[in-house]
Amino acid sequence: MPTIPSVVHPACHDFVVVVEELLERRQREAVETTRSTISWRDDDWGPRTWTRTELEYRVYSSYKQMRNGRITRPPRRETVMEIADYLNCNLDERNRLLVAAELAPVSSYLTGDALDTVLQVAISVAQNLAMPAMIINRDWHIHYFNEHLIRLYGVTPEQLASLAPEQMNILNLLFDPQLPLYPRLIQNRSSWTRMARQTIYGFKSANTLYQFESWYQGLVSRLMQLPEFEKHWRTVNANLDFESDTSVQDQHPAVQVDTLVSFQQNNPERAWIRPLLISVGYFQFQFPQIVAFLPADYESQGVFKKIGVPFP
Repeated sequence: MPTIPSVVHPACHDFVVVVEELLERRQREAVETTRSTISWRDDDWGPRTWTRTELEYRVYSSYKQMRNGRITRPPRRETVMEIADYLNCNLDERNRLLVAAELAPVSSYLTGDALDTVLQVAISVAQNLAMPAMIINRDWHIHYFNEHLIRLYGVTPEQLASLAPEQMNILNLLFDPQLPLYPRLIQNRSSWTRMARQTIYGFKSANTLYQFESWYQGLVSRLMQLPEFEKHWRTVNANLDFESDTSVQDQHPAVQVDTLVSFQQNNPERAWIRPLLISVGYFQFQFPQIVAFLPADYESQGVFKKIGVPFP
């Protein structure tokens, strides 16, 4: 437990305690962790020494005055979140800072039974959609394919059953040449590139507050072993609008994906599809999400009808 000056105002005491604990923790970790193990992380702060002086200079210039008792209330939420970013906080650490500052914590993502309950609702919706659809969670893990999506990509139940649990992830399916979705998408390189980069962009954007969670670090470290993933991961900037990404140039402004659709005893046909996100929550953006696909042009509507999707 760090030593806290007795002059710290009572309203700020808990906040100072948490900040001091996290500074000490980061200093210990800096000694134990090599830079190479975290080189793939997005880090706008650069190298840090995790000292009070650095914290005051980079983020919160009033922290010294708070420790000296001249500040009588914790900082505002925006400042607390910046301090948490500087300290590389995971969700638990970030919420400790927020609660110590007498602010509402960040809502935890669903896991366990709570996730299973919501998934059942999402699955019932996806089963009744008259369009190809799948259900993904915050980690981009795919929890369900409806029958229309299986027919769209010509994936057999046996192929799905053969996938390892960690392979049932959108990013895995996009970047792993050994998985059945890859050859149907890569035939149009520019379309695949935009979709791959926009999927990474969406993953980074949705998980800005979670990049120091163990599941996030483990997933990205594993994906780094797939062809081309590292190149795209390092060059997708979630701090900018995706419209500025190089993969968007000379393409339709709406998100469209070129894919091969298989039919029994026939040659594959090409269809342009457009993703549609459906939130399970009531007027909320939360996970799990239903990702549905609509035909993007008249010819693609005809392809959808051939696989039994009753698109008008």
